[in-house]
Amino acid sequence: MNDKLIETFLDEAHELLDGLEEQLLELEKNPADTAAMNGAFRALHSIKGSASMFGFDDVGKFAHEVEAALDHFRSESLPSTPELADAVLRSRDLIRTMLDNPEEAANEERDSLVATLSALAGKLMEPAPSSKPRSIRPQAAVPSATENKTFWIRYRPSADAYRRGIKPESLIKEVKSLGKTSVRCDCERVPPLSAIDPEACYLSWDILLTTEQDAGAIRDIFIFEEGSSEVVVEDIDYDDIIEGDEVRRLGEILAVRNLSADSIKAALSRQRPIGEILVEDLGAPRQAIEDALFEQKHARTIVQSSREDNERKTIRIRSDKLDALLNLVGELVTVQAQLSQTVKDSGDRHLHGISDYVKRLAGELRSTSMELRLVPVDSLFAKFKRLIRDLSKSLGKELELRLEGGDTEIDKSVIDVLNDPLVHLVRNAADHGLESPEARQAAGKPAAGTITLKAQHAGAFVRISVMDDGAGLNRDKILKRAVDRGIVQADVQLEDREIDQLIFKPGFSTADVISSVSGRGVGLDVVKTAIDQLGGHLNINSTPGQGTEFSMDIPLTLAIIDGFLVRSGTRNFVIPLSSVDSCFERERPANPERLIVRGKEFIPYVSARDLFGEDEAPPEREEIVIVSIFESRVALGFDQVLGGYQTVIKPIGEIARYAAGVSGAAILADGGIALILDVAALARQS
Repeated sequence: MNDKLIETFLDEAHELLDGLEEQLLELEKNPADTAAMNGAFRALHSIKGSASMFGFDDVGKFAHEVEAALDHFRSESLPSTPELADAVLRSRDLIRTMLDNPEEAANEERDSLVATLSALAGKLMEPAPSSKPRSIRPQAAVPSATENKTFWIRYRPSADAYRRGIKPESLIKEVKSLGKTSVRCDCERVPPLSAIDPEACYLSWDILLTTEQDAGAIRDIFIFEEGSSEVVVEDIDYDDIIEGDEVRRLGEILAVRNLSADSIKAALSRQRPIGEILVEDLGAPRQAIEDALFEQKHARTIVQSSREDNERKTIRIRSDKLDALLNLVGELVTVQAQLSQTVKDSGDRHLHGISDYVKRLAGELRSTSMELRLVPVDSLFAKFKRLIRDLSKSLGKELELRLEGGDTEIDKSVIDVLNDPLVHLVRNAADHGLESPEARQAAGKPAAGTITLKAQHAGAFVRISVMDDGAGLNRDKILKRAVDRGIVQADVQLEDREIDQLIFKPGFSTADVISSVSGRGVGLDVVKTAIDQLGGHLNINSTPGQGTEFSMDIPLTLAIIDGFLVRSGTRNFVIPLSSVDSCFERERPANPERLIVRGKEFIPYVSARDLFGEDEAPPEREEIVIVSIFESRVALGFDQVLGGYQTVIKPIGEIARYAAGVSGAAILADGGIALILDVAALARQS
């Protein structure tokens, strides 16, 4: 079989398994949540069908066993149990192992899970009786009871509607603005031409509307017709029309809506098409047939529209192809800057117009390609619901997870690198940060400890925070352990922030007992190394008795930025434009200063000449650029501000990699090099 098809199946299976895990965690919190139960069932059903299609027969068979257990609880309307959720979660993990590493999947574990699920279901996976056959198709993205509703609107204007100033066609247009509609006009009341009154209204309409609005919004449209014309708004049951992702046949709609189960059963025994039997033998009324056809046509429109919307919204692209695209766009940005400089020197007005057009196109292409790589942090955060659940059981602590800022977007490559550091920080918070339930209650805290994952934007950076409401860092214990290990001298005097940084030393740990969760002194060292490689910074803020916060300031992207080009002496620098707050010019002070007063605010000041050295005499006036990063503001002094500059971030060599206040380099239009300033590092130094 085509390797690309199998790769696509595995990607989709992983997404389904992630969705299954999320639904099961919801079920564990609320066992009576039918939506979560149905979502878990659909995910398993899709995995089962796709696995068999692509040759993963063992996966398909096992998924069928798990699905059967869930179906028993679903069909009998039984609430889930913690044991069921746990068994299906472990089954989900085994399915993933069977897909990714089949040789590691143990048959004994599979048999044990099947036996457990059978016992929980109370029977050996026999199909549960049901008065109505269920579809074997997974649910499609069609309007559901929790999203959209479908209404049948019957509008019969009175004969004097036009004389009263009513325009029925305008009212129907308003109804159409509420959602997807199908409209049928009834002309039966129209008299012969010789008897028509030009000012009378003879037409009437049936409208099927699928909308997020309620019936009240529809009736508001016809508010001036109340008491004068006939307006009926009825809620339509979609289950009578759509089953799974398929629209029912005409005969099935007629059967569900108009006929009894006994008469249908007798008619079906004659082995003719159901539509023909229902119409000819059971006397289904003509109006019912036309109504069923009308509903069927509308339902097909809704289903087809949903499918087209889904196809338009998503497309699966390999990340390496996006990387290649972004690299090409980066080179285009550099060439475009060189083109603009060349045209500027030439003075040709015609070339200026072409150059400006190319610049605009390159900017739009850059923005679009960057947006393709941005993904919400929620896709990363969602994985920690399962981790918190497992840690709660293994540590014997009550843990709650709070997620904030999940819609914050960040580069996909950054998301991939952040996963392991976040896992280490969350495990560390659960094991070391949060106290036992007894200790928390003795301290006047809730028995359940809370771990919060938070994301927020700040210019060209995203801050990812891991917070707990535990006991805070035990700085005395940290310092003692550091002295015992020879990391610091016994008589050294350290500030709190310096003691906090000791926990990032390789091999450092304050754990008295090594557990499966932590204690080997590896985790936080890994975290700091990963954040440093991203060009970010890791901060700690801990208050005894109240908790600890680890915050990671990460560059929003690692590719292209809008910059602010400045000069100090013969050296050029680029400041991320999103960090620039304001700038102004002033006389260069005779004596060095540390603060600039702007209104009522004192802002730390530092000159680029002091930071990076002098290579020529300073001019009489200097340009001050005020930059901000989260809560900090810093004033930077330069010889000249050259203006906005779109730049491609280039990595710098190992020698300059750890230079304070520098995060990368850029190639200018004239071939020169400009250092990209790390605003966050400069703010911390000041």
